[in-house]
Amino acid sequence: MMRASGFLRAQIAHVSRRTFSLSEARVKPVGASRNALSEGFMSGSSSVYIEQMYENWRSDPSSVHKSWDAYFRNVEAGAGPGQAFQPPPSLVPATAAAGIVPSAAAGGAVATSGDFARTIQDHLKIQLLIRSYQTRGHNIADLDPLGINSADLDDTIPRELELDFYGFTEADLDREFVLPPTTFIGGDKKSLSLREIILRLKNIYCRHTGVEYMHLTNYEQQEWIRKNFEQPHVNALSPEQKKTLFKRLIRSTKFEEFLAKKWPSEKRFGLEGCEVLIPAIKQVIDRSSTLGVDSVVIGMPHRGRLNVLANVCRQPLETILSQFSTLEPADEGSGDVKYHLGVCIERLNRQSQRNLKIAVVANPSHLEAVDPVVQGKVRAEAFYSGDHSCDRHLAIMLHGDAAFSGQGVVMETFNLDDLPSYTVHGAIHIVCNNQIGFTTDPRSSRSSPYCTDVGRVVGCPIFHVNVDDPEAVMHVCGVAADWRKTFKKDVIIDLVSYRRYGHNELDEPMFTQPLMYQRIKSTKPVLDTYQTKIIGEGVADEAYIKGELNKYGKILEDAYDAAQKVTQVRNRDWLDSPWDDFFKGRDPHNFSSTGIKQEEVNEIIDKFSSVPDGFNLHRGLQRILKGRAQMLKDNDLDWACGEALAFGSLLKEGFHVRLSGQDVERGTFSHRHHVLHDQKIDQKVYNPLNDLSENQAEYTVCNSSLSEYAVLGFELGYSMVNPNSLVIWEAQFGDFSNTAQCIIDQFVSSGQSKWIRQSGLVMLLPHGYEGMGPEHSSARPERFLQMCNEDDNIDLTRVTLDDAFAAQQLHDTNWIVANCTTPANIAHLLRRQVYLPFRKPCIIMSPKSLLRHPQARSHVEEFLPGTSFQRVIPENGPAKENGSAVERIVFCTGKVYYDLVTARKQLGLEDKVAITRVEQISPFPYDLIQQEAKRYPNAQHFWAQEEHKNMGAWAFIQPRFLSLFSAEGKGITYAGRKPSASPATGNKYSHIQEQKSLLSEVFSVPKSSFFPQRLESKKDFKINRLLD
Repeated sequence: MMRASGFLRAQIAHVSRRTFSLSEARVKPVGASRNALSEGFMSGSSSVYIEQMYENWRSDPSSVHKSWDAYFRNVEAGAGPGQAFQPPPSLVPATAAAGIVPSAAAGGAVATSGDFARTIQDHLKIQLLIRSYQTRGHNIADLDPLGINSADLDDTIPRELELDFYGFTEADLDREFVLPPTTFIGGDKKSLSLREIILRLKNIYCRHTGVEYMHLTNYEQQEWIRKNFEQPHVNALSPEQKKTLFKRLIRSTKFEEFLAKKWPSEKRFGLEGCEVLIPAIKQVIDRSSTLGVDSVVIGMPHRGRLNVLANVCRQPLETILSQFSTLEPADEGSGDVKYHLGVCIERLNRQSQRNLKIAVVANPSHLEAVDPVVQGKVRAEAFYSGDHSCDRHLAIMLHGDAAFSGQGVVMETFNLDDLPSYTVHGAIHIVCNNQIGFTTDPRSSRSSPYCTDVGRVVGCPIFHVNVDDPEAVMHVCGVAADWRKTFKKDVIIDLVSYRRYGHNELDEPMFTQPLMYQRIKSTKPVLDTYQTKIIGEGVADEAYIKGELNKYGKILEDAYDAAQKVTQVRNRDWLDSPWDDFFKGRDPHNFSSTGIKQEEVNEIIDKFSSVPDGFNLHRGLQRILKGRAQMLKDNDLDWACGEALAFGSLLKEGFHVRLSGQDVERGTFSHRHHVLHDQKIDQKVYNPLNDLSENQAEYTVCNSSLSEYAVLGFELGYSMVNPNSLVIWEAQFGDFSNTAQCIIDQFVSSGQSKWIRQSGLVMLLPHGYEGMGPEHSSARPERFLQMCNEDDNIDLTRVTLDDAFAAQQLHDTNWIVANCTTPANIAHLLRRQVYLPFRKPCIIMSPKSLLRHPQARSHVEEFLPGTSFQRVIPENGPAKENGSAVERIVFCTGKVYYDLVTARKQLGLEDKVAITRVEQISPFPYDLIQQEAKRYPNAQHFWAQEEHKNMGAWAFIQPRFLSLFSAEGKGITYAGRKPSASPATGNKYSHIQEQKSLLSEVFSVPKSSFFPQRLESKKDFKINRLLD
């Protein structure tokens, strides 16, 4: 509501039931409100209208009706209660108060009191009528180019859009009404006839554009949208703009026709039926570039992707067309189908005359999966360029109607919009609304009126537009770009269209949508209708049309001829995030040291264990920080210190570190505490790792929303931008990663193979069996190991197991899977992620109980220069010196190691049983496993794991052990839990019994050797501490 003057608000305060903050000089006495109440036409519902009329009168008394002029002058003169309004002179004598101006005296026709009250009410109704069109006009807009459906799935006309709802009849159509200030339909005119008001409102809100914005809670935003849609001629295009639009429609339409003619039996997921998408995207980009955007990242499904690559990104046409040929790849990678590929192009934008980078992110068939990836990429680009408000970086998200309303990741991604560490300050969403999902009618695929209703939750304005009106599309796209620049918030453009063919070009849609496709067959392409329009307007003639068509036709034929000469395809032509400079001069087999200097260790731990003066720290945290300082003195560092040394040392070396996930600032298990909160001052925090030195890189540690799918996708996109960084996503519990399985399967594990895209993303997945039940025990390592691309068979006659072999393994693997047991080793692993001469995702089964386990500690010497990540940690006890007498060697990974060494000590078998930790499970450390086995030539090989037999690493390591030792005729024996459908038992007793069985199998002793029958005697057995 427009702010009214203090004076008038005082007059109507009681009526409107509002409380106003007024200066004493302007507030009238209580009698003023009684004055307002005494007027017969005043009511609570009319107060807003009265305020607006008063504002108009103050600016220009002639802008309001003569009766209002008289009323406001009387009010300003201090008229008493009920006296401000004076009916005109009548035959019945009446005494007017001194100084009161009769309404007739203000000029104009004489009216009765009843006429005046009716005028007031009618003006109020006009305001409501206008507001109804602003609110509900989109419900009756002509949006479907086929003329079959209502875009909101409702054919009824809202009653508030009908004249008789307000008591108006045809006789009122030529009456003049003063326009309220909440509309711009009048332009320079202050009043319009009812007929003209309705005509203009219908043209704006009910023709080919439906505008949803009245759900916005910000008045300034509502007013901005009204202005950009309601002002007369606001959507008009110049002749040159119409010609540009026409040429873009030629490219969009003829490109698809050309592909259909040359390759009629190929799937390409063309744009036919929504050809205006290409001019729409280009309009958004042109306008955004003019407004200062330098980089655009596009995420989209497969429909129209080839057209976007050709006509938006301007990927060379011969490169695109060669994808239709059966050619051998010239470089590495398995490749992907042509309508999943991405690209990154830098070129001059002709409309803005500014250089622009456009990237289309490669995407699988999993619709909407790319959404958070795009936003993470945009966020990272903005971060590294110092563009904290994303003024120069823009995300454009393309969607299908069924996916936009049906896929949960859409809402998860929207929920990141305003989160400080995730926002991209507004994305532009364009929905290619086919009005069908594969074969499913929208009435069967969504419960909401529009496919775009998800955007209402986060306050997006939504612009629905009929694709057969390309000029309306251009206007909407321009407004969307301006909105994003002005308010830094998301906006949705709903291109209501159709799909000329089936789900793909080989599909038969008449099976399921016969009536729709009968109508489609008789519908002309938008290029034809727009061509007729611009000829009729005199914007172009037949010669111009023919010339432009021939020009693009020749471009296509020349590109086709060039494509026929291509003999190989290059997967690297389709990189969406190229890192050319990163790989220059790097030896892929030369790994740098990951050790940290002693003085840096001291500096980082000192800072990590202190707070600035005057900071009010929680007493519990005072003990923790004091404990960290003591650990350094005692040369006995825990897991939190290991993490801090990895992060802090990288930060001091200039590498940006980002740690994201649920509750990562404190850590799910309260071990990290990287963000300290002042106990007396709200929102005052301290991050010690951001206070190491003046020249350090920035450390971003941020609690995420309660999402795995979108947040992991976001961090993957973030990691794609700059290889000289460490980007980590931590799950609250390891098995929670299964709700992000699509990102893991389609992007993380296979991204390099499909799209030659490398990523150093680290996933920390808390894992360990501690009796916490099925959902808080296993990070499902077997799933990640199953997706490793490593062969489980090794031919030792062709392979030399040396350092070069280990380096080549890392170079060739699709990702690294590890389960570390010491703070030093996790620190080296994290640092190795940055120091590798290439980038690989790293999946870490991170600990829970080991975070505070007294044995899971590292000496400072294990972090210093000359030390590195240990893929295998060999036996280092008495058994090491007793090689030939050792009876069995037990290989294991992760927390179970500490269970085993405690039990071995209790049994007195420290010189008979060697226990070796496999810290890096994949790539499998054949060379180090072989070395360990040779050290104990007479030992039997065991694999011990706490996971069930059909889970964990057993299925991965068994064939590799058998292959490695096949010449010696040695196998490996499993010791662990039996196969199970559930990852873990939820019963504490059962958990303990399973743990007993595991240890019994490893050491070939009765289960009773470990635990007394009564668990009250736990204090006598240190191993039991691991079960709590």
